Amino acid sequence: MFQKFLEIEVGPAPWEEECAQVGSDDYAKRSPMECAVYIRQLGRIFGVHAPEVLSFVRRSFPHDFGRYHEVVACMNAAGHALFDESRLPAQWDHVARAELAWLCLSDRYRRLLRDGDCDLLDVPALYRLGTIPDFPDHPVAHWLALGLVPMPTGPALAFH
Repeated sequence: MFQKFLEIEVGPAPWEEECAQVGSDDYAKRSPMECAVYIRQLGRIFGVHAPEVLSFVRRSFPHDFGRYHEVVACMNAAGHALFDESRLPAQWDHVARAELAWLCLSDRYRRLLRDGDCDLLDVPALYRLGTIPDFPDHPVAHWLALGLVPMPTGPALAFH
């Protein structure tokens, strides 16, 4: 049975936020990272569903200055009932800000290691994880990502 799918471009980042610009020196590194964090934020807003119902993916499109990246909402009829463009965020949430900071610092440590400018033991454990930590939806999340305060091991932030 044929099923109709709808795809809606929702941008590379929340609509009020600065994002990587096509043609800038750091676009190739920064844009995919921003799209990945935006996809994770959209999952927190709309929930995680079966990919055929509602999913958010990064797509690449041709441009005069190369290719640019956008997040695209892909959905069927059931997903269309879940998706509401008015719920798209204007700004990064606390978790997304922390994830962006962690990704930048993690990348910086990887480059330092690759270039031989530091040893693995010099890299804080938080940046050796390989995957983005689960940051709390709390203003302190950014400080956690910067390593200024230790990551909680229990529900410590839930009671503040």
